[in-house]
Amino acid sequence: MIKKSFIVSLVAAIFMSLSISNTPAATDLGLTRDFKSEMIYFAMIDRFSNGNTKNDLGGYKDLRTTSGYDPYDTAFYHGGDIQGLSDKLAYIKSLGFTALWITPVFRNIPVGVDGKSAAYHGYAIAGFDQIDSHLGTIAEFKAFVVKAHSLGLKVVLDIVTNHTADVISYKENYDYIYLSEKPYKTSNSKAFDIVKLAGTSKFPTTSQLSAKITFPKTPVVSKAMANIKSPAWLNDVRLYHNRGKSTFQGESGRFGDFYGFDDIMTESPEVVKGFIDIYSKWISTTGIDGFRIDTARHVNELFWQAFIPSIKAQALASGKKDFPMWGEVYDSSPETLEYWARYGGFTELLDFPVQDRMLKFIISGAANQLATLLNSDDQYSTATVDPRNFGIFLGNHDMGRIGGFIGGNVNSDSALLRDQMAHVLLFTMRGVPIVYYGDEFGLMGDGDKEARQDLFVTLVDRWRKQQRIGGEPIGMGKSSFDTTNPLQQTIRDLTKLHSSSTAFSAGAMKIRIAENGLLVFSRFDLDTGKEYLMTFNSSDAAITGSFDSEYLENKWEKVLGDGTVSASTKSMKFTVPAYGWGVFLSEMVKSSVTPEVRMNKPARNPMFRDRFNLEATISGADVAEVQFQYKDGATWKSLGTDTSPTFKSDLDAAGLYRVFPLISDIKWSTNTEFRAVAYFANRIEAKSETFLFAKP
Repeated sequence: MIKKSFIVSLVAAIFMSLSISNTPAATDLGLTRDFKSEMIYFAMIDRFSNGNTKNDLGGYKDLRTTSGYDPYDTAFYHGGDIQGLSDKLAYIKSLGFTALWITPVFRNIPVGVDGKSAAYHGYAIAGFDQIDSHLGTIAEFKAFVVKAHSLGLKVVLDIVTNHTADVISYKENYDYIYLSEKPYKTSNSKAFDIVKLAGTSKFPTTSQLSAKITFPKTPVVSKAMANIKSPAWLNDVRLYHNRGKSTFQGESGRFGDFYGFDDIMTESPEVVKGFIDIYSKWISTTGIDGFRIDTARHVNELFWQAFIPSIKAQALASGKKDFPMWGEVYDSSPETLEYWARYGGFTELLDFPVQDRMLKFIISGAANQLATLLNSDDQYSTATVDPRNFGIFLGNHDMGRIGGFIGGNVNSDSALLRDQMAHVLLFTMRGVPIVYYGDEFGLMGDGDKEARQDLFVTLVDRWRKQQRIGGEPIGMGKSSFDTTNPLQQTIRDLTKLHSSSTAFSAGAMKIRIAENGLLVFSRFDLDTGKEYLMTFNSSDAAITGSFDSEYLENKWEKVLGDGTVSASTKSMKFTVPAYGWGVFLSEMVKSSVTPEVRMNKPARNPMFRDRFNLEATISGADVAEVQFQYKDGATWKSLGTDTSPTFKSDLDAAGLYRVFPLISDIKWSTNTEFRAVAYFANRIEAKSETFLFAKP
């Protein structure tokens, strides 16, 4: 059972200590917009643009084993920096993006212990309160944020709390030792349960722990590295798990050293407060607008339950009503994502399951897998979690690029068409679209190092020769910024489309068809009564199809893409060329009857006994936004909103609106009242009858 009392008191204490004295002056320029409407460009700083060659060595000696700089080697620093980012902000803006996510800017230890790779990626952090000298200075970073804001661009900073750079070694070997074999002990050799005590006032303080007694491994730090980390508390080896390297199996994913990095004991209240202080200061002093949180699933839930609300409080004190924090939960299972949404305290996550299913549709035509996956959105939805806020993407710096996934004959039109279609899907589906830098130039590349190409003039020979989707190899002495690619215009068209209507950022979504390489769905703007119909064909032959609906307008306008549509009162016919897509616009039909919402009787969930089911159906309209509520005294409170009816699958009937609240979310009375409130086109509201339901 997760204990919250100590977490609540810790959050309250930290909130009281927040100061706005260092907060940069707030300006609007569209920066107060709802982050659902953001379109994010993700840049790896070291590989994006080199604006100042004087910092290439980071102030270290001109040896790659010291400075980490070797632009010929994909595993070392290449020279990209904050000034380079700042110089190219107008370019990012010209593509239509509204926000920029950047890799960590904090001070790293330049070269790994084995000397075979450098920390160009930014995740081997030693100084959490400092800028890495390879990237620039704190003054340059603040100026960069100000310039981004002047262009209406928000800045999302990548952060880490799971680990630091690899400084600690062990007297013993590095094999992971399980808790059941050697539990943690206090300095007087009394065993304690780190899982049960996490997030409570009973967790041992640092003074009650011993480097020689507490841990299954004996931590060792060289004299040269004894004070390498900052803030200073991070140099205390008693604030680390010290159990050996993670095997990424079972508990080692939580307590083991992540790829050899020093794994921080985030169960300790001292660590919780320390990281809240660190990242609160970055908000108050630089004016950043959000976080992407690395390795979120490798940190205990109670840490996030304290960290997230405290950071949001600091952001609010700094004049930022919305401060999204997209947690990285690297798993294509919706059940894993659901766990961190429900129990981890995350209101925003990176949607790896959607990335996986989008890719399967683009590559192999598995439309049904994507459609049925979206039924899982109902499992995420709560009073505070909305899957429309999840970050969706086609590839990234770890898994690889969409161009690499598509592969095949990169000079053929089909590769370009598939790449374009993938981006159309990204910008029209539910979620906040994130484009990885360089994808607009058709870059290919497998995971990790091979997907982190230079956009400035590269000295890596194989990157010079690498084929590009929609373009030619870059060759010698040429920057990607000196080239053009059809994908750039595709992205400009899509950012313009996405920003033209809230249908794409906040609207309801209904899947019409999902089969054999064909995907058809609608997005709705319920405020204005507009419907956008999207058709996708990931097969190598044209498709003609149709679907029936009582709520179809006869007049449709093509907005983007290829193919045709024609509609009668109750039927829609369409054609989509091979590897083609189309976006069409119409007005939503005004029903001749009053739309209604009917809620089914609440019932305990048969699979998950800690929650219950709330379901509803609608009539007299094609789609609605349905909020489920319960009555707490005289007040109706939300339990979550569903904006997409279920698509028929082996597990789910079609047309259901659902949420699955935790029993513990409710302040139960003898018989608690529940209802559904539906919002239809032009914000027509309807309420279901109420149901009385006793605590299961």
